[in-house]
Amino acid sequence: MIEKDILNNALHNLEKEIPINWDWNDIDNAKDVNIDGELDILINNLRVQFTVEVKKDVNNHQLFNMLNYKNKFNNFLLIAEKLYPKIKKELRDNEINYIEENGNVYINKNNLFLYIDTNKTIKAQKGKGNRAFTKTGLKVIFHFLLDPKLMNKTQREIKDVTNVALGNIPQIINGLLETNLILKLNKNEYVFNNYEELLNKWITEFDQTLRPTIFRQRFRFQNKNQDWREVQFNKDKTVWGGEPAGDMLTNYLRPEKFTLYTKETTKDLMLNYRLLPDDEGEIWVYDMFWNTNFNDKTVPKQLVYADLMITEDKRCRETAKLIFNEYIQPNI
Repeated sequence: MIEKDILNNALHNLEKEIPINWDWNDIDNAKDVNIDGELDILINNLRVQFTVEVKKDVNNHQLFNMLNYKNKFNNFLLIAEKLYPKIKKELRDNEINYIEENGNVYINKNNLFLYIDTNKTIKAQKGKGNRAFTKTGLKVIFHFLLDPKLMNKTQREIKDVTNVALGNIPQIINGLLETNLILKLNKNEYVFNNYEELLNKWITEFDQTLRPTIFRQRFRFQNKNQDWREVQFNKDKTVWGGEPAGDMLTNYLRPEKFTLYTKETTKDLMLNYRLLPDDEGEIWVYDMFWNTNFNDKTVPKQLVYADLMITEDKRCRETAKLIFNEYIQPNI
């Protein structure tokens, strides 16, 4: 089990740095499905008990959950395979204790203070041939998230909706099966094992793998006083994502960073909407990567949620949760 390996490696590597004794107890999932166990640490005759969640990594969109755990459990500890520097800083700023698999640690609890941040990241061994979370796989999975029934269409029908090569479809489905993110009910029928888990996994991989490749350039409004709500897009070609879309759906944000997804050329954007290329502009333009039949006044709700959860802005994440609760959760 991956979580057990991360846990054991983290504690054994921490032992190399600090003379500690520890004891681990699994928690029955029936008691709390989101917590993996309890960890007792003894150092210099000081004993501290933690309630622990073990994860491979934590990204911006998952910090909200870590904050919830910290508020729910007075003695919460995160153990992770790898944490990025910005994430570690935010965890420390919010007084969330953590241990990385390489032995890096931040614990500030009950007169116990441990802080190490000098160990190099342990290189993870990549799985062989799993195509689910490649750039192409992420595009297909996104369409499954938008329309779960699509998983049970013929491979040619999936190809026609997602616009990816036919040969990729079975590899992507097999990759999802291998990672237990979807389940096979019978020969021709699949279901999500856990929709929210797959969505969060997709957001993590989208941020790291697909999103950087579809970024085009930044723009600004030609008219500095332009009201962004008055811009009339051709929704089959260009739609708001991110903060503008979040505000349109919830009326809870005042957008500062404007995210656009488009199929139009730079020339079209300039002529049709009076946008000007500007490396410091407030408008970030990305290529549209999904079937436009799913467009409304904004990008699909799942992508609005992803855009907002990826940011480091608290208000954006609160808006994302509103969108999840109102538009996504009821349809799971």
